[in-house]
Amino acid sequence: MRDKLGFKDVFFVLKKRCAIIILITMAAAASSAAVNYFLLTPIYQATAQILVNGRQTSNFADIQTNLELINTYNVIMKSPVILNKVKDDLGLRETADELKNKMTVVSENESQIVSISATDKDYSKAAAIANTVASVFQKDIQDIMNDKAEVTIVTKAVPYDSPAPVSPNKTFNIAVFTMFGLLFGAGLAFILELLNNTVKNEDDVENTLELPVMGNILFTKPKKGQAVGRMNGTIGKDQAF
Repeated sequence: MRDKLGFKDVFFVLKKRCAIIILITMAAAASSAAVNYFLLTPIYQATAQILVNGRQTSNFADIQTNLELINTYNVIMKSPVILNKVKDDLGLRETADELKNKMTVVSENESQIVSISATDKDYSKAAAIANTVASVFQKDIQDIMNDKAEVTIVTKAVPYDSPAPVSPNKTFNIAVFTMFGLLFGAGLAFILELLNNTVKNEDDVENTLELPVMGNILFTKPKKGQAVGRMNGTIGKDQAF
């Protein structure tokens, strides 16, 4: 048996072990689909938008100051001083840190528009968190920063929408596991082929026993009704000697 597989042997192995490869690939796809559709809990995301310091101004310095303050505001919106009030207003069991992990606060392309997103397995709850963070921040930011910051709620999350979940990504997960099953099945096929020490042809005889092949005995399958000779019965396949 050769220790290395040639280019032609690759197609031979894949064809020979195609049943195993297909079976493993289908099993991986089916198991991934079952996990994604029946075991994993879908997570939804709701988003509210606010406009920070939305005063009309043509002063470049004022505009730059507003943009620089956005980063500070983003941190404040995820701080306990805001989230503890959100927790109390909504009667949530989560701590401020747990709420923080559910939130994402980003500014839109370095503008003064800030998007407040919250995630939860219940979309209505996620929408309530995002909207409450926006409203609490709007009421308390002037006291916290001790300035005349203006905050306007541009868009509220609609609690009765029916959006698609943001996770899990079922199509992506199934595709990845299907590809993994395909590669695993192909790899297993080559491993089984390399571990197979059966002598199949003259090349295997020469490589394994390091002896030259002098000739071979051809085996012809007898026709229906024809007597099978003792020699054919004992040989069974083409034999090299």
